[in-house]
Amino acid sequence: MTLLLSIPSLWALAFALAKIGVFAGLIAGAGGVLALGGYHNGSRAAHTRLLSYSLLGAFIGFHSSLAPVLIQAGQINDAGVMGMFDSDLVLLLRGTPVWESAAFRGAGFALSALLILSLLRTLRAQRKPPDSVFYRLAFIGQALALGLVAYGFTLSGHVSVLDAWLRAALAFHVAAMAIWVGMLLPLRWCCDDVETGDLGDLMRRFGRLGMGLVAALASSGAFMLLTLIDLIELFTTQYGRLMLFKLAAFVGLLSIAALNKLRHVPVLHLPGGSRALARSIDRELIVAMVLLLVTAVVTTLLGPATH
Repeated sequence: MTLLLSIPSLWALAFALAKIGVFAGLIAGAGGVLALGGYHNGSRAAHTRLLSYSLLGAFIGFHSSLAPVLIQAGQINDAGVMGMFDSDLVLLLRGTPVWESAAFRGAGFALSALLILSLLRTLRAQRKPPDSVFYRLAFIGQALALGLVAYGFTLSGHVSVLDAWLRAALAFHVAAMAIWVGMLLPLRWCCDDVETGDLGDLMRRFGRLGMGLVAALASSGAFMLLTLIDLIELFTTQYGRLMLFKLAAFVGLLSIAALNKLRHVPVLHLPGGSRALARSIDRELIVAMVLLLVTAVVTTLLGPATH
């Protein structure tokens, strides 16, 4: 029996971990700020928790974005961990895909952190609830910041050498994924917060947003898959088999989301309804983490045979 994957090197694992860190930062950054739009009880503490969630994402994402440059230097230097900090070699990587990708991602996360720190400072200085300008600045500023991060994904890896339409599909796919998965934890918090208000109305509102996100994920993902790989390669290559596993995890995620919408949300008014929904969101979070781990492996350790 052959293994699905050969054992990767430590450098390859480091690249994959860095990619996971970037995913985590993007997810927290998108979910925390987007959830400011009514997915909380309106208190100052709720605002602070959501912004802190995004700030943690910016911190993790910034360092994970810069890590590939150091890892690349260490891999080339072949001098162990200390070889990562050879400044001359690091500077020689300027202009390479790994450097350009890190630059856009790092700039995006840095901008996100500065924005969130400014929002937190404004929130602390105000005695009344934030006005519409506060939320507008948060949404537009974070969209621009995380747009830079999403664009950074198109500058490295096997997708970077393909046409603009495919790179745009990747950025679109990454953004939709970040919003959907990033909102799960704030929704989970709402289930535990008795002061949230009409939880059913809130979940139905997210359900409408989720339908658009699913359509975006499915269409962009199908376009990339059909462009990058022949269907027969799904069954004959390591990359293809992991893509099938990723598709299965995505279907599992959709199934849980559908269960939430059709079964748990309609009975939220019954005793134990919010608790059952919270457990279902917990399962959704676990499947989402598995999906992101597989994505990191597929996009970092493997690639399509034809690219």
